[in-house]
Parts: sequence; structure tokens; C-alpha cells
Amino acid sequence: MIYLVYKMHLSEKSRRNMNEFWNWLEDREKWFYKELPMVKGVSWYYSVIGDSYTIESWSAFDDEAGFGEYRKALGTLKADTEWETERVSQDDWWDFISTRLVTDPPASIGFGRG
Repeated sequence: MIYLVYKMHLSEKSRRNMNEFWNWLEDREKWFYKELPMVKGVSWYYSVIGDSYTIESWSAFDDEAGFGEYRKALGTLKADTEWETERVSQDDWWDFISTRLVTDPPASIGFGRG
């Protein structure tokens, strides 16, 4: 798997309205990914100690080709003025800190309990 990782710091608006932020994020995730079937899953992580009010989004793709399809689809979607206006509304809720692309290691390491 290939993962696109975005790290964001929550805006003052988000920090003052945490319930509203989480509701917005739930709705946004459904809206944003509905036309992006190459995204196989999305995980969110919220820092509670240290880098407070920081959130990470991990979007999973089968491979680099899937990530390429995603970039191409985003280019098409961004050309739609209504879609792009909705997308950039995220700037009210967070500031981007960093972006990276990571992959699973080529070894049988890691485990889950459940």
C-alpha cells in the first residue's frame, strides 16, 4: 500500500468550535472521497500530547498507479468551480503543515491486537 499523509494544525475557528469541526470533518470526508474510488481507505490521527491541535490524514492506495489516478481525478474535480469552492473551505478549519508519501515496509513486521 501507498499512503498519502497530510498533517494539519487546527485553526482558531476549529479550536473554539470542536464539535462543529468534527461534524464538518465527517461531512467533508464523505463529500470529498465519494468521487475518488482509487482511495482504498482513510485514517485520521489527532495529537493529544505534544503537537496539540494537530491532525493527520492517511489516504491509502493500492500502488503508485492508484495515487496517479487520484492526482489526475483531483485535477478534473478542481476545474469544477463549485467543487473547488467547497474544497478550499477547508482553509477555515486547518492550516497544512506537511505532506508526505509513504509505503508499507517490505517485511512482515507490525501486529494488531483485537
